Amino acid sequence: MNEPLIYRLAIALGIGLIVGLERGWKTRDQHAGQRLAGVRTFSLAALLGGVLAAIATPDRYVVLAAGALVIGALVLAGYLISVRETRDFGMTTELALLTTFSLGAVAVLGAPFEAVAAAVVMSLLLGFKSEFHSAIEKLERHELIATLQLLAIAIVLVPLLPDRQLGPWQALNPRVIGLLVLLIAGLSYLGYFAVRLLGPRVGLLLTAVLGGLTSSTAVTVAYARRARLANTSHALLGVGIALAAATMAPRLAVEIATVNRALLADLWPTLAAVAVVPALGGIVVLLRHARGGDATIELENPLQLKTALVFGVLLSVLFVASEGLQHWLGETGLYAMAAITGIADVDAVAIALAESAARGSVAPEAAQRAIALAILVNTATKAVLAAVLGGGPMLRTATALLGSALAAGGTVAVLTLT
Repeated sequence: MNEPLIYRLAIALGIGLIVGLERGWKTRDQHAGQRLAGVRTFSLAALLGGVLAAIATPDRYVVLAAGALVIGALVLAGYLISVRETRDFGMTTELALLTTFSLGAVAVLGAPFEAVAAAVVMSLLLGFKSEFHSAIEKLERHELIATLQLLAIAIVLVPLLPDRQLGPWQALNPRVIGLLVLLIAGLSYLGYFAVRLLGPRVGLLLTAVLGGLTSSTAVTVAYARRARLANTSHALLGVGIALAAATMAPRLAVEIATVNRALLADLWPTLAAVAVVPALGGIVVLLRHARGGDATIELENPLQLKTALVFGVLLSVLFVASEGLQHWLGETGLYAMAAITGIADVDAVAIALAESAARGSVAPEAAQRAIALAILVNTATKAVLAAVLGGGPMLRTATALLGSALAAGGTVAVLTLT
């Protein structure tokens, strides 16, 4: 007995059972004679593909091809009869049957685990029909365009970029810049759709946390402006700003770990301080103000191609600037760049410094101190924005919470990074 062959034929049969179970459940209300294919048909089709693959040799693959043609003809005949009787032009089950036959052959030809994985994925695609259709119906045009743009960056643009150091001081690696743009765009994309899928009006605090994945500064500006309206809880808005700022820390941790995980060894206490202090302070404020309403925040879709390209240009400038300033001014130049850039954006400078440290062009200790400085400057900027745009109520809540985070983060940074 050829045990390897028996094993692969069993896998082929299992593939048919996996897909057939889903298709059989889908058509369970139809009588057996009215269904094109059920559990048994899919199982036999996969097993037939495996058997034909087993008897086919490199010079006799015509046997497998002939079997595929026969199965295709039977499926076509069944489809035409079904269309004539039901006027249903869908061909999902027919294509699934042909694919199942092919996967049975693939399993026997030498890729059993890949074939099983493909069968499971196909069953998931078939089983989530209603969810997919519902998601497509809710999808806005600009969200579809954003999805296509993300796929274009990931599948087309990034693989085409050269993977070598270029430019002044050999500071630019186009492939690295493309991957970092993809990382930031992906995080923004996930944050946007997390808010989007929860509906047009989600809880204020949940919106702040998810919005912080996209832009905690945008949340700060939007909530501080809203605080001037009398119909919304000022305390709740202040806590929302604090939570959005706290979300910045884990977002940065993911970005830095992706580029240069070693930097987190000494940097994580500072990140923890600017995340934990406003979060705990926000909980205290919430306990004192148990009642509050809901609010919405208008977050623009961050994944526009123009935005991604601008971020890539900014990263390129920062890569060159970090190399140049260090070359001319030493570490002092890095700190100046981090402080200035941190006023508006901390992600770009953090990623640029982490990548430079990974290449060895910037000392890890200097990169850690510069990133910490950018984080502290950015936190201070949000505290000022909250007070200026929101007035007294935000000064007593958001600015106080962010000020506490700034003090805690600064203290921890001095103790751990100097």
